[in-house]
Amino acid sequence: MKKSNKTDSNWSHRHDYPIDEIWNTNNALARLIEPRLRAFLALDKHGFPVGFADMREWNNAIRQMADAFGLMSTTRTLTSEEATAVKTGLNLFCKHYCNLWD
Repeated sequence: MKKSNKTDSNWSHRHDYPIDEIWNTNNALARLIEPRLRAFLALDKHGFPVGFADMREWNNAIRQMADAFGLMSTTRTLTSEEATAVKTGLNLFCKHYCNLWD
């Protein structure tokens, strides 16, 4: 087997993914993350992170995260309201990323 190097036209991850997924990495990742967040939302969780009053509040945050990624997975232009929802959901995702486990 030939060892690839940087000058080889097949080198790197150039052909590992469809080019539209590379050009739109944000959309491709959003399509992976949204269904996992929805599955996590449906899970009978055993607790919630500090800062949330109860499970209902934590589930609402997870729903906002999932909704944000759902909106991001489209290629259409978002309305102002949708853009705000994406910003809110992404902020929650960043803040609580390490809490997405049970």
